[in-house]
Amino acid sequence: MKGKKMFSVTITDMYDDVFNLSFTKHQYPSLRVLIENNYPEEFGECKGRGLCGTCHIKVTAGKLNERIETSEKEILSKQLDVDNNSRLACQIMLDEQINNMTFKINTN
Repeated sequence: MKGKKMFSVTITDMYDDVFNLSFTKHQYPSLRVLIENNYPEEFGECKGRGLCGTCHIKVTAGKLNERIETSEKEILSKQLDVDNNSRLACQIMLDEQINNMTFKINTN
């Protein structure tokens, strides 16, 4: 994409396959949509509304500085294998903050 700054994230799936995904700022509404458009498996049943928890991911490299909203915390509390690195991909915006970060899709 000419003229737009490119960013990238690394996604590891449940089979430990690694996907390096490039994007421009706000190219997609969220990290979930970027993953869904580049990942061969279904990902995120509620299609980004933050209601189901099926886009549960874990930050494995890097740090998100934004606070987690109460609604996201509530959905995550109903998931298995949640820790301080757990997030919903549908709640993470595509911008420079996530550049070079690594996430693991959590299917538990």
